[in-house]
Amino acid sequence: MRKSFTLVEVIIAVVILALVGVALLKSGAINISALERISKKDNFVDLTTIIVNHRNPDFNHLTKALEDFLPNLSIDDDELRKLLKEKFKYQEYEIKIKPPTMEEFEEINFSDEVEEDEEKEQFQSPIEISLIKLSLQNEEGGDYLYILELRE
Repeated sequence: MRKSFTLVEVIIAVVILALVGVALLKSGAINISALERISKKDNFVDLTTIIVNHRNPDFNHLTKALEDFLPNLSIDDDELRKLLKEKFKYQEYEIKIKPPTMEEFEEINFSDEVEEDEEKEQFQSPIEISLIKLSLQNEEGGDYLYILELRE
């Protein structure tokens, strides 16, 4: 008698291989999708770096191309010129914070009621903190980032 696989054994082996193949294909598709999202996010971060470094509050609530943020730049490369034609909806929100100095904080008498105008004149901090939220959107989506500025 010859030793060989029966038809049932062959069918079971093919089904198992098919299930493993489907699982591998699905895993590969998920990885490709994740890589595409990461690539788009990385590209978005690269493009927004131009905007952050050359931001202009006059563009607030407008849709502008990247080349508008680089007005004095002459470009000969056609691919780069196409890239800089990409438009972003630009929104900028600024929150200013003036913290009191330690001496001013110690001088505050919390039991006395001081009028608000007098308090503002009395406690002027030498440091001004600005928290700026930039909201940027293009055709592929959008994101926001925060910029922290310290001024003396």
